[in-house]
Formats: sequence, structure tokens, C-alpha cells
Amino acid sequence: MAKQQISLAGKVAVITGSTRGIGRAIAERYGQAGARVVISSSKPEAVNQALLEMRAQGIVCEGMTCDVSDLVQVQALAQRAISVFGQIDMWVNNAGISGPFGPILDVPPEEWRRVIEVNVLGTYHGCISVLPHMIERREGKIINVSGGGTKQAQRFLGAYSTSKAAIVRLTDAFIRDYRDHPYVSFTILVPGMVPTDMINQIPLVGAGHEASKDLPRIMRIFGSSTAETADLAMRAVSHETDGVSGKVYEIMTRRRVVWNLVSAFVRRKM
Repeated sequence: MAKQQISLAGKVAVITGSTRGIGRAIAERYGQAGARVVISSSKPEAVNQALLEMRAQGIVCEGMTCDVSDLVQVQALAQRAISVFGQIDMWVNNAGISGPFGPILDVPPEEWRRVIEVNVLGTYHGCISVLPHMIERREGKIINVSGGGTKQAQRFLGAYSTSKAAIVRLTDAFIRDYRDHPYVSFTILVPGMVPTDMINQIPLVGAGHEASKDLPRIMRIFGSSTAETADLAMRAVSHETDGVSGKVYEIMTRRRVVWNLVSAFVRRKM
């Protein structure tokens, strides 16, 4: 579906963790399609800078500081969107952290716990903060961002993989519990390996220091862009998901993975 065919005029979108990286790309794409956008970050200076830059593009947007691991702050984010724009049509639970890159026993327990609090509880907080509003309006789309770990654990990213698998099951749970409200759709967005700050600045522990030397090569094979993810995020709020829950929008499909591996092998042999 060509992105220019999708209009979000009259819609309001909230995207968590949206001052940079994937979240920022989604926020800009929605805004360029006509949506009024509410962005957030745990860093107030990042929110202010992103608002300046997005407004310079002509995007109608608001934003506020929000640590998604804190339910009160997420509820305040939802209320801010409703107060300013009167409604919420789309909510993207994007905020996430990777945690340290290394063997599980080398990752401090508090770091592991923080990944679960931000990634899993943050997604849960977003869903329960906006769902009553969408049920009342009998309309809405919730997009939960998963990632590496959706299908299998990623080596040296135990907490992150666990959290992303949990997001899939959490989404399933919401779909089953609220199947009597088909006007609210839940979808899962699975980005590829995108060279954002989360990857480029990932903290290393233990054997992760040595293993990290392979990351550039892995990125060349399996890397994708924020623009590709934003394209899928547009499809997730298009008519494709009207009255439909459970769709999974994935960058690295099995076919693409196989093609990338074969292409890398051929290049190596040439």
C-alpha cells in the first residue's frame, strides 16, 4: 500500500518514546499524513527539541515527559492528548530499552528488571490508559511494538528478548479479553535491526564486549531503516485493520531473511 494513499486527517495519534529513532519516524509519518500527534520521552529536553523540529515541518503536535514504567505518567499522557485534541484514535506503544548486551549472569538484576518495567509494563500501561477511551468512543487502534525475541531469544539480549516475547502474549490477552469490542484493533509491529541509539550505544557486559564486534556485520545483513518501520506503522492504522485485531507487521519476514543470507553469501564468494 503506497503511503500517499493513506490519509490520517482528523485523527489523533499518541506515540511513546517518540523523540528519536523508530518512534520519531512513526510520529513524523503520521503527522505528514495529516494526524495531530502527541509525542513523549523520559527526557524533557528531548521532547522540547523534537516539538520544535516537527512543528517546523508543519506537523501539528504536542508532547510531554513520560516514563512509561510509571502508570500515573502514562495516564497523564493520555489525558494530555484528550485535553488538547479532544480524542485519541491511535496509540503506539513504542518506548523501549535494550538493557546491557551480554550473558544473563553478567547483567545486574536491577538492569534486567528495568527492561521489563519499561518494555512490558510500559506497553501494559499504555493499553490500559487508552483502551477505556477507545471503548467509549467505539473506535481506536493500538499498536504494540515488539522486536527481537518475538519468535526466539536473541543471544546476549535476554531481558530484551523476554520483554518482546511478553508483548506478543500481552497483545493476545487484550485481543481475547476484548473481542466483544471489535471496533478497537490491536496489532503488533516488529521492526528489524534498525541502527538507532538503542543499538549504537548499547552497554556491554562480560562476553558481550567481544561479541559486539560482530554487530556491524550482522547489521549489514539484517539491518533495516526507520522509514521502513514507519511505512508498516502506517499500514497498521490504515483500513487494513478496521475491525481486525491480531495482524503482525514484520520487517524481517522469513523470505527477506533467507534472501539477505543468500545475498551475503554470494557477495562473500565474489
